[in-house]
Amino acid sequence: MLRRLSCFDRVLSLEMSPVDDTFLSASLDNTVRLWDLRTPNCRGLLNTPSTPIVAYETSGAVFAVALNAYNRINLYDFNNFDKAPFLTIELSDPSLADISFPPKAPFMTSLSFSANAQYLLVGTAGNAHYVLDAYDGDMIAKLEGHVGLERGKQSGNVAPGIIPMKGISGEEVSWTPDSKFVVGGSHDGKILVWDLSDSSKLPKVPKGQRLPKIEPCAILEGHLGPSRCVRFNPKWAMMASAGMELAFWLPDASGAEGDFDTKKLFGRIGLS
Repeated sequence: MLRRLSCFDRVLSLEMSPVDDTFLSASLDNTVRLWDLRTPNCRGLLNTPSTPIVAYETSGAVFAVALNAYNRINLYDFNNFDKAPFLTIELSDPSLADISFPPKAPFMTSLSFSANAQYLLVGTAGNAHYVLDAYDGDMIAKLEGHVGLERGKQSGNVAPGIIPMKGISGEEVSWTPDSKFVVGGSHDGKILVWDLSDSSKLPKVPKGQRLPKIEPCAILEGHLGPSRCVRFNPKWAMMASAGMELAFWLPDASGAEGDFDTKKLFGRIGLS
């Protein structure tokens, strides 16, 4: 049986609860709504001062709301949905002052908590993603090496029907199931992998100081045109990526010479 939810403005992001049949929606009408699959009406409503982006923490007890207009990420207690956030994080990257003055704030397009709930991954529209400490909001690292999907005019590799503009990114970066790596797409079609397995190399950075830059540990040939969505199956050794086409990635146990880099990559992730 299909159920139609009550009307709301265009959805920017949806996040299913990791523990039950509820989910969160963030939409252009500046609201975050809590839904239950058993009813067509929302169970909770949070009004925000600008358009939001949402994400559940892996226990389902906490959720995050990003507000680009204020360059803020607010963390809420799920059981106190209508109360003030218990933590407010400012996404600050001092190195952006080298590009323009005043520095332009990163435009956040996605949020995702690591499976161990230790880190918060902030995807942006530009040429960098950010890793934050999920407990206190301290900045930890800056992931570089890709071409942001909304910066596509720089690359010239534009697939038919894909025009660089605000709002086309958001699903191109995610965690691996073990929380040790981040995988992401790029406007040039490549699939990039960043190694975060050594926590000793991820110290918290005092506010105002420059973030350590992490370059990809592996780059895979992905798609013709932008790779717009990259996701790992949380239980099986499979990665999916999508753009103008859909691709599934599996570890190669044959050891073929031409697939060495891919085999090495999946082996490091622990999937071989």
